[in-house]
Amino acid sequence: MTIARDPANGLITARGGDGLAHGILERSFFLQERHGVTWHRLSPTVSPEDERTVTRVAVARLQAAGYRVLADAEFAWDGTEARYVTTGRAIENLAGRIRESTSVDELTYDLAELTATHDGIVASLGHVLHALADVYDRLSGPTDPRWGTQLRSSAEHELRLLAAQLQSVRTNLADRSAPPDRRGPHAPPPAPPAPSSSTASGRTR
Repeated sequence: MTIARDPANGLITARGGDGLAHGILERSFFLQERHGVTWHRLSPTVSPEDERTVTRVAVARLQAAGYRVLADAEFAWDGTEARYVTTGRAIENLAGRIRESTSVDELTYDLAELTATHDGIVASLGHVLHALADVYDRLSGPTDPRWGTQLRSSAEHELRLLAAQLQSVRTNLADRSAPPDRRGPHAPPPAPPAPSSSTASGRTR
């Protein structure tokens, strides 16, 4: 891979690499461009005084992942860096554990990372979509309201449906592996009795 500053316009570009390398670059403030071939340019959101530091981080991350990087002297990195584990990579590792699970216990345990109601992967993705919709609410472009609506719709409908399906899969796998007398109920349990109300003194009526 090569990372260099174009002497004509000062633009810092990265060329070469595969999908994993592209993902590392995109998580390091580079933007993907496709004009016949795929290449990347440093985001204009990076201030000129931070360009060298940000680009050196990208070089370090690529080298830690095993890529040979030819970089301008100002971006060269000759130190050692721990491999950058992305959120996507962590989820991919989860997929590997699910694929290689040898028992339903292991499988349902790992599926909980996907299905956990408040902070599972699917629920957290919904939080991201809502947060992005909130950003569009603050923007003033003519299509911004439509983007916000679409993002919220995806969170409330598509993701909610996916979460329900995955929860059903997890429950189904757990029940089908259990003896008949230990399988879950087919109807919800009765509601608990209503708690007694409290007075100002804390006594119950």
